[in-house]
Amino acid sequence: MKYLPILVLIAACGDDELLPGPDARSSCTFATAADAVAPPPIHTPRWAFRPWISKDISDDADTRAFVDGFQSRGIPVGAVVLDSPWETHYNTFVPNPDRYPDFADLVADLHADDIRIVLWVTQMVNTAGFDLEDGGDRYDGPSPNYQEGLDCGFYVDDGEPYLWWKGTGSGLDFTDAEARGWWHRQQDPLLDLEIDGWKLDFGEQYLQAPPFDTDAGEQSLQAYSEAYYADFYAYGASRREDFVTMVRPYDASYGFPGRFYARPEHAPVAWVGDNRRDWFGLSDALDHIFRSAAAGYVVVGSDLGGYLDRDDLDLETLIPFDTDTFSRWTAVSALSPFMQLHGRANLAPWTVPENVDETIALYRYWAVLHDQLVPFWYSLAEEAYAGGATILRPLGAEASWAGDYRWMLGDALLVAPLLDATATRDVALPAGTWFDWWDPAAGPIAGGVTLTGVVQLDRSRIPLYVKAGAIIPAEVASDVTELGTAASAGALTLAIWPAPVETSFTIHHIRGVTSEVRASRGASIATSISIELEQLTGAVVLRVRAEAAPTTVARDGAPIDTWSYDLPTRTLWITLADATGDPTITATP
Repeated sequence: MKYLPILVLIAACGDDELLPGPDARSSCTFATAADAVAPPPIHTPRWAFRPWISKDISDDADTRAFVDGFQSRGIPVGAVVLDSPWETHYNTFVPNPDRYPDFADLVADLHADDIRIVLWVTQMVNTAGFDLEDGGDRYDGPSPNYQEGLDCGFYVDDGEPYLWWKGTGSGLDFTDAEARGWWHRQQDPLLDLEIDGWKLDFGEQYLQAPPFDTDAGEQSLQAYSEAYYADFYAYGASRREDFVTMVRPYDASYGFPGRFYARPEHAPVAWVGDNRRDWFGLSDALDHIFRSAAAGYVVVGSDLGGYLDRDDLDLETLIPFDTDTFSRWTAVSALSPFMQLHGRANLAPWTVPENVDETIALYRYWAVLHDQLVPFWYSLAEEAYAGGATILRPLGAEASWAGDYRWMLGDALLVAPLLDATATRDVALPAGTWFDWWDPAAGPIAGGVTLTGVVQLDRSRIPLYVKAGAIIPAEVASDVTELGTAASAGALTLAIWPAPVETSFTIHHIRGVTSEVRASRGASIATSISIELEQLTGAVVLRVRAEAAPTTVARDGAPIDTWSYDLPTRTLWITLADATGDPTITATP
């Protein structure tokens, strides 16, 4: 929480008289060559595209129960964020033994279950600390590492203490090599345990007197922010290649003017947080996501359902839970590159105050779909980092976003979020041919028109369209989303909607290893289909939109019999036990 108005009322907590010791700087040698490393080329690892979950005020047993609650209901979990409080003080990088008595075991057990762990932190070191949340911890005196940092001159503005939402403290000076080394040495024990990332909150916004006095001279707030996020990313990634930092891209909240925080090249995961959990909050999140995507941030998302249960500008105004908002926001998050459940109320799909079974079912659908699309997300991200377009591509000029907020995912999917309780909206379809994701029996829809009064009463859905020519790689192991069944497990699924003009998709498996898929059909919608696979190995399932059943399916001209056709959904299923050999698959009606 970042409740600045409340914090002003608590300023009486005071600060102890902390003064640097005489000649302390002479014993302040901490930096090594590794501490000077520059941030590596931006990269988001595959695991970061899986669904994330997060809670305020947790502990070891609660974290394990939280994870089990999802898994026991068939809902995938790729990462857990331990938000505050988890440390002994702000910020020591030392797990609180009362909350996490064997932190190493927790990390190891999560990793054994293929779940990553990310820890919340800021760049502040406190002279006095408090948690405003119910169930928070008590902190006696300054953080135990504070005095050493003060003695060594490792804080901006000579250690001036500033009020923020976790107490009063000083901001680390990231221009000082020894200060960075001191900071990194405190991170090392956690990095040795192979934690997977940091959630970096915007404590620097509470340093209230820029420009700041630093080791390199005066520094603006923006420069300080960028140095903060760059350093955490650089050092974490120097320790392991698949490390991430979760940072703010564009943000305007708590009365602070909107600005970009981390630079795009230091933002492997970017989340727009602290939105209200109502329709206003959803539009606010989309506005920030769109601004960020347009500015080049590749992996963007929000706090699913909205973090705040009160108005950030009027803390006396409570925001009640609303099933409609939560449901539609779940779809929005699943159709964003980054999907994370995190709210001040610490809700899970099975603890919402109403429509519990419905909420579990719809959350399962969207989390499973997001998880299945990891090859799609990762491939688009790698293309973007190589100079291509971002994954989430806002439609229209910025002046037209409000009240609309349509976006494309790659060249494949058009998302049209529902923005109010009417469950109705107009959807402008760009040029091309489109298919309704929810109605596969329906024929193609000509683009370049506006569909008026599109109604989606089912809370588990929002308007979603697939463009002819789309090629979407997925990892499917169940029938939850109808992209396949349990029989698809272990194979790469390629969902394809062929178009008369050949389209292609580059699949990125690991860094530097790619495959190519090309697809086309004849000029008539009921003519032959051709699919070319290059540099693929192992089992592949082709899920192909076909208006009519073929009479023959062939691999490199030789008929095969591992196919079936489902007339109600106009879907041709083709199974290849091994796609080695760059085969061409043809289906002749």
